[in-house]
Amino acid sequence: MTTILDVPGTNPPNPFSRPIQAFLTPSNLCSAPTPEETAAQLVKSVTSSSAPAHALWELWDAFFTAVATSPASHDPHLTLIDAFHAQPPTELNVRAGSSLRRYIGAEGKLHWQTLPLFSAQWRDVHDTLEAWRDWDGVRSGAGDNSTVSALRSSGDEYFLHFCVFSSTLLKATKGKGEVHHICVFYACRDVLEREGPQLRQPKAHRMSSEQVWALDVRIAAIWMRDGGQVLWETDGDELRQHWAAALDGPTELWPREDGLTRERWRLWRERLRALSTEGILDKETRVVITEAAEVVSGILENPT
Repeated sequence: MTTILDVPGTNPPNPFSRPIQAFLTPSNLCSAPTPEETAAQLVKSVTSSSAPAHALWELWDAFFTAVATSPASHDPHLTLIDAFHAQPPTELNVRAGSSLRRYIGAEGKLHWQTLPLFSAQWRDVHDTLEAWRDWDGVRSGAGDNSTVSALRSSGDEYFLHFCVFSSTLLKATKGKGEVHHICVFYACRDVLEREGPQLRQPKAHRMSSEQVWALDVRIAAIWMRDGGQVLWETDGDELRQHWAAALDGPTELWPREDGLTRERWRLWRERLRALSTEGILDKETRVVITEAAEVVSGILENPT
């Protein structure tokens, strides 16, 4: 489980947080560590740990916390990912447990090109932030009237930052990296194939249905803008091998059961175009929606 939404101060300090922050936000640019130096330092900490699987969990938890709490460009985070990919295989201080064996080569070393346990932790963080995206912050006590601890962002901003990073990583790796292109499909299916917000009873410290809808529309547009081409170029048989049930499941605006067809892409384009003029959406969101619609148009007009 991720600690991103835990009450500050309830967990021991994460030993990986300080070196990651020192790279992302150096106090002195002249003496700032390089991505290679930072990655090597973090790899050494994992390699020398008596519990490398737990150390890897701490590493990615610190990394994704930095992602979620960063409203700025994620270029430094991506640069650090590249530096991890470039690290040579390392021999662990102890025998690898079952959770790491798939990342251990024949020579018995941990291969960093595969970013061990990154994808599993990414999924946990994504699902946690998605579930709490309408939350106004971490509460320092029990009950609705508890004090809200000081956070850089609320739940919606955490989830937005995380999805911006993830879609950018998907685009950079062309679907061959740690973030899978099926995320684009899920985001578009769950938003663009609905008429609008799902009404619900207002709850304390939670966003309204309209606010959640606006957030989800923006995130779906971001996924399409950055990852639509990657999804389009994915082999259909590859998608059906793992996600046939999701591809064929009917939705509110797509009652058919024939997967990811050109007609479905056309529906997404028309929904994006319609949403780009919705008055409840802010200007920045409408800009992203327009960009996403242009990506779909480009795909449909130049499919090869």
